[in-house]
Amino acid sequence: MAAPVLVVVRLNAAAVDPATVAYLRDLVGALNGKTFQLACDSQIAAAAAADNDAGMFRLRPEPSLLAGVPDNVASAINALEKLLRKGSPALAAYERHATFLRRARQEEAVGAAMADVVAVNNLINDLQDALDARRVQLSTKSQIFAEITAAARSPAVNTEESRSWAAAELAALLPRLRQAQERETEVEMAMARMMPSFLVMFWHLEIAKARAEAADAALDAIPEMPSNWMDDFQVVRDGAMRFEESVGVLREYMA
Repeated sequence: MAAPVLVVVRLNAAAVDPATVAYLRDLVGALNGKTFQLACDSQIAAAAAADNDAGMFRLRPEPSLLAGVPDNVASAINALEKLLRKGSPALAAYERHATFLRRARQEEAVGAAMADVVAVNNLINDLQDALDARRVQLSTKSQIFAEITAAARSPAVNTEESRSWAAAELAALLPRLRQAQERETEVEMAMARMMPSFLVMFWHLEIAKARAEAADAALDAIPEMPSNWMDDFQVVRDGAMRFEESVGVLREYMA
């Protein structure tokens, strides 16, 4: 049995009302290169601008004149109008779902910005720990001085034996003092080198905080959507399928 012959009906402009022909040609041009998502974005933007001349259906005859248009094409046009006309359930569901996704992305941005703040703050804490360790090294010299003073002024140093003990203590402490004095210079230089790093890190911290605040403010500007986002997702998915089918029929007719 031979396969059925598929008859493709093309527009016969002479048999269709001129206003309808102009409308269909304008509609095909407006849909050119657009997915359902892009078409929805275009309609939402036109509605927000209150610009009746910017919508896809701006040339739609009133009442709609579809005489001479095949039933399948008329059905495709009606489906597109039902999907994309201002106030349609599909357009409203798309707008809610797009807002839900935009808020989810912004929540991720807030989390990333806060993570940056924590990361920079941790670096500053690490620098502070290193600086505190250097300060401990500086205190070594003072401790040795205190030990030397204690050994020299000890009231127990009043016998030959005790004086010998004190001399031995001083002899042991003096080399340590010289070493501490040498390290003191190194430590002070190391601490001086750390200060610019502190300044840079504090500058990065202020930037990270500003970004986190900006991200949080942007999140506050996006309304929270109802929790039944899967319902809107289903409506959008079904709408996208009907959109592709209807646009295919219309383009084939207008080719």
